[in-house]
Amino acid sequence: MPLPDPVPTTTVSVPGPVPERTARAYRRSGNTLANRVTRQMALHPELPRFLGGRPRWLLDVNHFQHAGFMAEVLYSGDRTLLERTLPWVYAAYIHQGVHPDYFQAELEAWMRVIPEVLAPEDAGAVLPWYRWMLARHGQTLQEALHREAEQMPVPPGLEADHDFLLERLLQGDHDAVLARCRQFRTQGMGYHRLMQDLFYPVMVEVGARWERGHITVDMEHQITAMVYRILSTLYCDQSFPEANRGRAVVSPVSNEFHEMGAWMLACALELEGWDVTLLSADCPPERLVATVRAQQPHFLALSVTLVVNVEEARRAIAGVRDLPEAAGMPIVVGGRAFLEAPALGEKVGADRILEDCDAAVRWARTLEPGRAA
Repeated sequence: MPLPDPVPTTTVSVPGPVPERTARAYRRSGNTLANRVTRQMALHPELPRFLGGRPRWLLDVNHFQHAGFMAEVLYSGDRTLLERTLPWVYAAYIHQGVHPDYFQAELEAWMRVIPEVLAPEDAGAVLPWYRWMLARHGQTLQEALHREAEQMPVPPGLEADHDFLLERLLQGDHDAVLARCRQFRTQGMGYHRLMQDLFYPVMVEVGARWERGHITVDMEHQITAMVYRILSTLYCDQSFPEANRGRAVVSPVSNEFHEMGAWMLACALELEGWDVTLLSADCPPERLVATVRAQQPHFLALSVTLVVNVEEARRAIAGVRDLPEAAGMPIVVGGRAFLEAPALGEKVGADRILEDCDAAVRWARTLEPGRAA
């Protein structure tokens, strides 16, 4: 797609924080707002041009994710998070074939439906944020078109191995990746270091290639499935410790389908002597609470990849805190969402934010056997 000419940026006052009441009203109305935006965009005369041959559901999903994300932005008042995330959203959709003009039309639709759904005082507090986004559309678009996808640093000396694994995964060469990983293990590389130092940056790069439009989402999912098979095979080759440090529950939150981080943490903890219950992706808060009540673990670890799902972590933590059986039990959170917006962790109700799997393992080593304080 050729780069459009720069769009002038209109000067609009920086939006101020909204009352907590307003943020909660927006969150409660999020699905209604997203549905109305979806209906309006479905009738837009330029919709076929916006889609560029892509299915309409691609935009429908964006509307619901936008509602959840903006609820967190309004709740936290974090304009910096919005400034960082908007170019990423624009870039991801543009590289999938969506026309840049879609975003301006979408923001205009949000500005029409917000006064229809929210009370006047709440709409009046929220609309300045949308005016600001609309005024910055040109700047956001230019940032998106020149944005470099994020890369994770690879430890010195492992760059060639990282590139080998990445290219063989892109080629679908399962056997070559497994053989190279077994060489790493023979040479003394620990399993959780293999995950942390090689597979984690590899999967971030796979996501970046999807973001840039270099691979399809189907290929991204295929590579993820291949990595699960490889790591599962290597996991079964390990010598498990006899010591049992105690129980832990690890889980993605509700509506979170990125579960590899939680899976890697569960594996690393088990190899440290923990008896781990790993719950599945999109784990309902009721099931999480029931599991904690039944097992009374030493600690609970929640994984959140998308900022839109931070509220799900907040709900899950509140439900666990209400359990008498969980009194004094540490709750830790981690995942990309908290790396992108550390301030959100202060309001989620967790005892600690852990930046990666390695940090979580080191923290768990500090806990004494028995219920941790």
